[in-house]
Formats: sequence, structure tokens, C-alpha cells
Amino acid sequence: MARIFVSYSRKNIDFCKQLTDELQKRDLDFWVDWEGIPPTVDWMKEIEKGIEEADTFLAIVTPEWITSKVCIDELDIAVKNGKRLIPVVPYDIVWDTVPPALAQFNFIFFTEKFDFKTQLDKLFTALDTDYDWLKTHRRLQVKALEWERSNKENGYLLRGKDLEEAEREISINANKNPHPTDLQFEYVLLSQQGATRQRRITTGVLLFIIFMLVGISAYFATPRIQEAIAKNRARAYGEMVPIPAGPSIFGTENTVYIEDFNFPQRQAIPLLPAFEIGKYEISNYQYGQCVEYGDCTVPVVPTDFKDEMILDLPVVNVTLFQANTYCQWMGQRLPNQFEWERAARGPDLYEWPWGNGQEPTPETANMAWEEYSPTGLQPVKSNPAGISPEGIFNLIGNAAEWTSSLIVSPIAYEPSQIWDGSPETFNGTKTYAKRGGGWSINIDEVGLYDPTLGLSARTDLGFRCAMDVK
Repeated sequence: MARIFVSYSRKNIDFCKQLTDELQKRDLDFWVDWEGIPPTVDWMKEIEKGIEEADTFLAIVTPEWITSKVCIDELDIAVKNGKRLIPVVPYDIVWDTVPPALAQFNFIFFTEKFDFKTQLDKLFTALDTDYDWLKTHRRLQVKALEWERSNKENGYLLRGKDLEEAEREISINANKNPHPTDLQFEYVLLSQQGATRQRRITTGVLLFIIFMLVGISAYFATPRIQEAIAKNRARAYGEMVPIPAGPSIFGTENTVYIEDFNFPQRQAIPLLPAFEIGKYEISNYQYGQCVEYGDCTVPVVPTDFKDEMILDLPVVNVTLFQANTYCQWMGQRLPNQFEWERAARGPDLYEWPWGNGQEPTPETANMAWEEYSPTGLQPVKSNPAGISPEGIFNLIGNAAEWTSSLIVSPIAYEPSQIWDGSPETFNGTKTYAKRGGGWSINIDEVGLYDPTLGLSARTDLGFRCAMDVK
């Protein structure tokens, strides 16, 4: 099987030969249709097979390629199978006509104003990036397709070490290009259920009865299974970080905040129970899975949320109730502000997540500070220089974060000041603690919070989830 599938218009065959000659010099295995497929072969099936078994879909994007139905069909097959897409541009094109599936990628230009050798080096660097994941992705997709084309027979499911490897690789590489496909998620999910069925006879009998009654294909069309797949996708996008039980602090030592703004004076928390908290802010992509398959509603101002180009940015413009709904859909909850502050200070209770005596910089926090004025949100995995000692991103700046803590007076470490997450007890007219500042409004120290109405929704206000340790 070929590593690279080359898609081109026959009107651009000269450039295609020039490019594939370079691939051949480096012993890179590729599939390209030079003379057409013999009439005895089902032409489109052969094309589809070549794309499915390749690691990378290399598109030579020209005006002729864009208008070719065959080329666009090839692109659709590649997208369906989650192939890594690398577009190269040898001639000037009209950008408004570029297929949306390619518009989000970095194009490699071979037009006259670019040096051919320099661009060739860029192409080979791109082809070699994350090659191990590409091979794994391709093998898993081929197995999943074989399972699908065999009417999803149980005998084709993953087992043992193969299943463990697939689960691990999808979890680690969920955010890489290419992304795991929906079919891969479904295939691994049913394989997991199959393994559980072998261990638990009762579960196996129930699943067998369901399969006999409705058929396995209909079973995977049910909303319950679609929702399980969606949760799996959302979970793979961001892991949880364990925080052990131990002492913490809460509040400020700044007398101005204490006397003029009624902030609590710093107080010790002798023992904060263990918990887990999200490594990243919840992204538009994750929240979108809950909107489509769960109980979540679209953000109050949905404009940015609908933009597919910013799926990796934090979801904002959500109320406290909406944030809580997502966390509960994932089997989690919102953190309270005491947990949030412990996560932000780290085990040594620093002044900032990144340490003591180091004021925020553009590298550590997407937050206004001195001469630095951010222009908007950044991806949830941005600012790695500012992560906490336990590896948590963007606790300061970027999107401010909802907590479940009610603001009442006097403020102290008291569980009764925390909303329990039940819809029946929610009161949106009460104020809750918003933590971490944000890209448009800064905080002067970790211990400060902003009292915010539960029904508020802002362009710089998002959330992350937490959960109890069982």
C-alpha cells in the first residue's frame, strides 16, 4: 500500500510528474493514476481503495483541480476517512473557490515567486511530521472499514493489546491532524463494549438481545450510542488533572481589596479534599458535541461558536447554568473557587501558576498587563510557559472561568456557599465567583475574583470542569 495518495488534474500532469520525481528520489511510496485505471477494474473503487490505504492525501490544488468533479470526489473520500491533507499550490488560484475542507490548512506554495527547493523541504518536513500517528491512524481506519463492510460483525472487533493500543493512541492523538474519524470512535467503542461483554456475562446477554432485536446497524444509529461517541470525542480532547488532598489558602493580603472592596482576608484551608480538574478550558469543539448530542444549548451569543475555524478556542458567552449542564453531561461538575485557587497556586501555593515574583507576560498569560493588550482569545492549549506545576493551562487570562461558589458575606471556606449543581436550586440572579481574569480584564493576583450574576454571558467568560475523587 502507498503512503501518499497524489490527487491532481490531468491538465497539470507536468508539475505532478516533477513533484512525484522528487518523492521517488527520497524513496517515498506514493499512489498516482498516470494512465488511467484499466477498464476491467471498477475505477472509483480503486481510487477509494488507494485513498483509504494511504497515510496522506497530497492535493495539487490548481484552478483545474478545483473545478474537477473527480478531484473533489477524491477529497471527499479523504475527508471521510480522516486522512491528513497536505495541499500544494503550483499556480495562482482564486481563494474563494477553494473547498472548505482544505481552507483551514497551511498551503505549500510552488508558484514562481517561491524557491522550489525551499518549498520542497517544507513539503518533506510536513510529510515526516507525526508519521507514527499517521501509520496508526491508517491501520485503524482500514480495520474499521473492513468491520463496517462486513456488516459490523463482532469477529472483526479489536481485542486485547490491539484494543488497548487503539484506545491509547486515540486518546493521545485526538487533537492532531489527522483527527480520529467518527467510524474509528464507533469501532473502538463497540470493541470496548465487546471486551466488557466477555468479562461480564450479564452485560453480554443484554447486548446480544439488543443486537438480535434491532440489528447492530440500527443499534449504532440510536441517539444513546451517538451520544456515547460524542462524549468519547469530547473526553479525548482534554484530560483531567488529579489534585491531592492537602492544605491550601484563600483570599488576599492586599488591604486595599480587603477594606475598599470587601474581599476576604487571606485564610488557611487546613485540608482541601482531593479532586480532579480539567487540564484545559472547555473548547468550542467539546461544547459543540454536547449541543449536538447532549442537553447543552447554544451560547447566548452564538456567532463565534458557529465558526468552524476556531473550534480550539475556549467556548464563551455561556451562563453558569449552561457551563454546569456541559460538565454534568460529561459526568463531572464545575469547580468551586477554593478548588480553582488551589489548582492555580499549585502544591507550593505560589503567587501565580508559574511561580513567585514573576509578573504576567505575553508568554505566560493571555491577559492585559502593563503595555501588553491582547486582542482576543487564544487556543486552550496556548501559553505553555504559564502552566501550573501540575500541568494545567490558562488558569490566568484567556477566558475567565465560572465556579460554583456563591458570593455571600462573610466569605470563608464554607461548603454551604457552593451551588450543588441541581437545576432546581439554581438562582441566576445571585452572584457567583468568576476566577482567573480574562483576555479583556486582568486580575492583580491569583486570589482575586469577580462577583458575576449566574445569568451573565460574556465574550471573555468560559469554564473548565472538575470532579470528585472516588
